[in-house]
Amino acid sequence: MTQSKRDQKSAELAKQILENYQPETVVDMQNALKDIFGPMFEAMLKGEMNHHLGYESNDKEEKETQWLWE
Repeated sequence: MTQSKRDQKSAELAKQILENYQPETVVDMQNALKDIFGPMFEAMLKGEMNHHLGYESNDKEEKETQWLWE
């Protein structure tokens, strides 16, 4: 099985992360990844919740809701 080459953009991003954060331990790397990916995952989850609810968070307009027990 041959190993595929890494995408050039991915390799450059990894290099920048290592240069900027200079992690020396696994904990350092975990913290760097939290800093980088945390806001992205938070935005994705917020979008998923908005889609599920049918409206944006902090929307002050009246909403049509359905009760589960009706």
